[in-house]
Amino acid sequence: MRGKTRGNPFLPVILLALLLAACAAPRPPAPEVPLEPPVAYPAELRERLVTLALQEWQAFGAGVTDRSGTESVELRPALPQEDPRVFHLVQGYWNAVREERPEWEDHVAAQRALRRQGSGEVWRSQPWSAAFVSYLLRSAGVDRADFAWSAAHRVYLDHAILASQRWGELALYTPLELEAHAPRPGDLVCGDRTRAPEPRLPSLAARAAELGTPRGMHCDLVVASEPGRLVLVGGNLGNAVRMIYLPLEADGRLRRRAPGEAPGATPFAVLRLNVPEPSPPLLSERAK
Repeated sequence: MRGKTRGNPFLPVILLALLLAACAAPRPPAPEVPLEPPVAYPAELRERLVTLALQEWQAFGAGVTDRSGTESVELRPALPQEDPRVFHLVQGYWNAVREERPEWEDHVAAQRALRRQGSGEVWRSQPWSAAFVSYLLRSAGVDRADFAWSAAHRVYLDHAILASQRWGELALYTPLELEAHAPRPGDLVCGDRTRAPEPRLPSLAARAAELGTPRGMHCDLVVASEPGRLVLVGGNLGNAVRMIYLPLEADGRLRRRAPGEAPGATPFAVLRLNVPEPSPPLLSERAK
């Protein structure tokens, strides 16, 4: 007669070790920077980015939100993403990043099916603010080797950090701390939108220290700098492309604000666009 089979006394320990290993999964890799240096882009790229952003903003009804105070104040409403008049616009933003991940193909197909049904839930399942920024850069003629188009802000921000470390001023964008640069049109302002209890990033250096780690972020394109406020255009702001105002210090730099002090994402970095300054017009042209 056979005896009873004894269980493995080490099995619980093995299972616990496997569980801990799964929880301590390796950090996802940061985006790779090509070995070839970036190409040089002309001064006109700055104006082209701003023009594209303003065109999309106008198409969404030119909504404006003032975030220069402690509350978010809607100065002018925008067309929401479920409005049939802007469905194709958001579709275009997703098409700019469609090849990044296989599931984005299915996502666009699912939203098109909802649109045919007349559903008011179109474009709600996935945030599209990074796809909007990627659409602007891609439509302006920037290659993915120089700006990592993505549906996640952290991907192109990390790419910009690595490209700047490798190529310096040759990189398309140089990420800087808020105190280091007064934002100009064509620059990007990036903020942390992580929800409590996880703390938000206090600085660009903090992001560089956790490079590749998933984190909720939001970036907008600077379209103008005025006394006391910065004017930006971003996507998926209140489910629309909107213009927002942020407060500036007297020297034109962004005011650093604590999480919860103001609505929206907490800015922690500015991406400075590295293109030449536009050539001054000839004297004969000034006289016209």
